[in-house]
Amino acid sequence: MKIKFTLGSLGLIFLIIFFVISAAAVAIIDSRVTNKLEGVLWTIPAKVYARSLDLAEGKKVNKSYLIRELDMLSYSENKNPSRPGEFIYKENNLKLFLRGYEDQKSGLFNILIDDGKVEKITNQLGISVDLVKLEPIAIGGMYPSHMEDRILLSWSQVPTILIDTILSIEDQNFFNHKGISFRSISRAFFTNVKARDIEQGGSTITQQLAKNLFFTSEQTIKRKVMEAIAALLIEFHYSKEEILLAYINDVFLAQSGKRAIHGFGMGAQHFFGTSVSNLETDQIALLVGMLKGPSLYNPRRNPNNATNRRNLVLDVLHKGRYIDLISLEGYKSRPLGIVSPSFRSETKYPAFHDLVRLELREKYEDSELRTTGLKIQTNLDPVLQESLEHSIKKTKNQLVKKYGDTLIELEGAAIVIDTSTGEIKAVLGSSDPSKFGFNRSINAIRPIGSLVKPFIYLTALNKYEEYNLTTILDDSKLSIKSGGEIWEPNNFDKKFHGKIPLHVALWQSYNIASARLGMELGYDSVQEMFNKLGIDKSIERYPSLFIGSFEMSPFDVIQSYQVIAADGFYSPLRSIRDIKDLEDDIDFSYPYKIEQRIRPEPVHLLKFAMKQTFVSGTARGYPKNNIESWQAGGKTGTSDDQRDSWFVGFAGELLVLVWLGFDDNRPTPLTGRSGALEVWKNFINDVQPSEVERNSFSRIKYIWTDKKDGLVSGKKCKNSLLVPFIIGTEPNTIPSVRSKCATKPKKNQSDVMQKLKKVFEEGQG
Repeated sequence: MKIKFTLGSLGLIFLIIFFVISAAAVAIIDSRVTNKLEGVLWTIPAKVYARSLDLAEGKKVNKSYLIRELDMLSYSENKNPSRPGEFIYKENNLKLFLRGYEDQKSGLFNILIDDGKVEKITNQLGISVDLVKLEPIAIGGMYPSHMEDRILLSWSQVPTILIDTILSIEDQNFFNHKGISFRSISRAFFTNVKARDIEQGGSTITQQLAKNLFFTSEQTIKRKVMEAIAALLIEFHYSKEEILLAYINDVFLAQSGKRAIHGFGMGAQHFFGTSVSNLETDQIALLVGMLKGPSLYNPRRNPNNATNRRNLVLDVLHKGRYIDLISLEGYKSRPLGIVSPSFRSETKYPAFHDLVRLELREKYEDSELRTTGLKIQTNLDPVLQESLEHSIKKTKNQLVKKYGDTLIELEGAAIVIDTSTGEIKAVLGSSDPSKFGFNRSINAIRPIGSLVKPFIYLTALNKYEEYNLTTILDDSKLSIKSGGEIWEPNNFDKKFHGKIPLHVALWQSYNIASARLGMELGYDSVQEMFNKLGIDKSIERYPSLFIGSFEMSPFDVIQSYQVIAADGFYSPLRSIRDIKDLEDDIDFSYPYKIEQRIRPEPVHLLKFAMKQTFVSGTARGYPKNNIESWQAGGKTGTSDDQRDSWFVGFAGELLVLVWLGFDDNRPTPLTGRSGALEVWKNFINDVQPSEVERNSFSRIKYIWTDKKDGLVSGKKCKNSLLVPFIIGTEPNTIPSVRSKCATKPKKNQSDVMQKLKKVFEEGQG
């Protein structure tokens, strides 16, 4: 049977096929629209921030430190601060126009700073304020593979002027059309012809959203038809407010390296360093104007284009009576006010981010960090971090100049913590601070050299019935059998020093005396002390352990020294302060924890000896006024064949550890003093820690003793040193074999010698 098809029947068949295909296409597009908009619309990377700087009455403030942070936040100096992001620091008064952060409102504040402390804070009306917060610097993020970065806004967070500006420029008929608007197309055409510029777009906001979410930018009829269908379906399913909010959060504004800046929330932070709610009308005009050409009107690359475009948008707002003529002229006269690129969310401090990730993994999956928009506030101090980076670069350049090109490949690691809280303030994992990859601060396991000695000496001092700082140790030749071989340690100076007081052996870092002390104490006692200091690894029972063959990472070393610097109180090191969700509610916090591991009195004795390291020991030569004002102390460390250069030291509220060496473990020309110590000094001298008072303990008594034999002496004696003792352990009388001094001072000393002697004696006290 033959079927005859007429022209009419063929047309009907084709019409049916067309409708079926069209219906299928519409169904597919509808499914994509609803699945996209009703599910997780965007993956929001977790943002990582430095700590926010809080200024409150009574808080210690370093002027240069504060100005450096304002500069890093892209605050500009202005004689009369009149808009967010401006300040003037004159004499003791800081006039600061805050951008605003969380519950901290934007506004002008006067902050009186006297004698290194905040004395008073008042607002614009002269009313006293307890606290002001500087916004934290965004230092990185946990980005998804497509590297889109955005800050998600809710409807209540969108300023009315932003909505008005978007609608005036992009879609004046938005609330009246159903997704597509022929009226808008024709009106935009004639408006732009009249203005001889692009004032308005022809596509509706809904069409633009559809294109951004579902289609490419190809200029084809097929794409335009599909876009129109998607726009109609979006309008069918969702309210105008939902569509507009999605558009506000989705628009592309800039490319920053590999990171794409999307949405006005992220745009406000990226270009102005603040939130959308704190933007002024001219700033909003600039961002909205950029939608027409994010690259062409990028204010950093093309400031003239950006200024002209901003002013055109302001003109439109004036025509629409959103701003008056006086405001228009004022806004046009303003500079763009763009913050420097240093205020960015690109991962800038890779070593610190490694620590953050390690802590996050205990509570979060990677997928959560890349999609749910968590806000991670860390303990990072950006000024300390930048200073640490500068210090290691400066020191390495100095060392290369001194020792030659053999040190070009010299690597390093450094960590800065707050002594009392355990907050990690700065971290380096390489001598090149921007370098990603192997993080030596946590992953390099190296022999710690003489850094182990304070652990041994603290073990002894903690047995205060048996040991004190003047207990005599033996630094004569030592030869013992260990591991089937004869072990004969040497001191760094290749000399033997006989009978010497315990504290001298420590600050001079004598190997033989330390080894004898360790063996006398026993491995079990030393292991117990290691555990108290937070070292959870078991020690191998060989005598070279006591002079530094013990291996640790820089992170583990500074954790153990934190207990020492904090007078026996253990606080676990923390890089994160708290984590908030998209609604700014606390999702998780990392509370401050403290546990007394060792009595403070024995630790005080040890810190005294570590202070003498700067005065007369292996780190000698540091200015005495700095030692006293910061109550500074430290310990050098050098491993076998000078393969590792270490220094750890506390000053003010800071504890800083530095390691230098080669990755292939080859020898260096550096000791702890000539290498790592130089990084430490450059850093501490740059940041100038807060002055601290000497701790006083009721159970501690200071007595003048002789540095050679540890016996009671007198203040005027040549080798006298004022040494602390736990009450009940101090020597009481001068032995009968001596009158007053171990060695009587020579008569007829010159005036110069007398003066030098006086300086020395005062420095000891």
